[in-house]
Amino acid sequence: MTTIEQEHPDRSARIAGIVLIAASLLSILLMAHHPTAGTHDRAALAADIAGSAALSRFVHGGLIALIAAEMFAFVVFTAHVGAGRTAARAGLVAYSIGSGAMIGAALISGFVVSDLAAHYAGAPDAATFADLGRLAMAGNQALAKLGTMAMSAGIVLWAIAFLHERRGHWLAIVGLLAGVLPAAALAFGFIRLDVTGMLLVVVAWTVWNLAAGIHLVREKA
Repeated sequence: MTTIEQEHPDRSARIAGIVLIAASLLSILLMAHHPTAGTHDRAALAADIAGSAALSRFVHGGLIALIAAEMFAFVVFTAHVGAGRTAARAGLVAYSIGSGAMIGAALISGFVVSDLAAHYAGAPDAATFADLGRLAMAGNQALAKLGTMAMSAGIVLWAIAFLHERRGHWLAIVGLLAGVLPAAALAFGFIRLDVTGMLLVVVAWTVWNLAAGIHLVREKA
């Protein structure tokens, strides 16, 4: 029995391309609405974060769903345009590791910290929330850094897979830039993975995602 993928490869590529384009643009929209704490006062911090907990859960839950949608698209992308290449397969592995790390970072930021804030809002032991919040955000940052590096590595590896294709040179160039620049900026301390820094990373990746999505939409079996 043949699979849907075998029967309609160009159709599945177009669907994946549309999903990738839409998910990438929605990611920027959600990141633009990412809540930030409006105070650094330890006594008021929990209440401030708790006040925006619903928005934070919505934003981070949406981002997790979009990461999953992008992973689906990139599985199809790898199958259609480079499944037989070592670099393409390695790219999928690296991007998958990064996606899992980013999901973990989003869970901490959007749900763990929000739940802690809701618990400690109005409580007299503000110092306890501050300490637990620092621990949670340390985990968030460790996962976000791993996610940034691994997803960027995946994009670079996919770009390398296209270097030997005449029709894919433009995609290779876009991928190399979109993968190397965020990783280098993070490694050399030009950006921090706060809301602004993460938005810049997402914008760089979106350039690649749009290029890859357009390639999939135009892909012919």
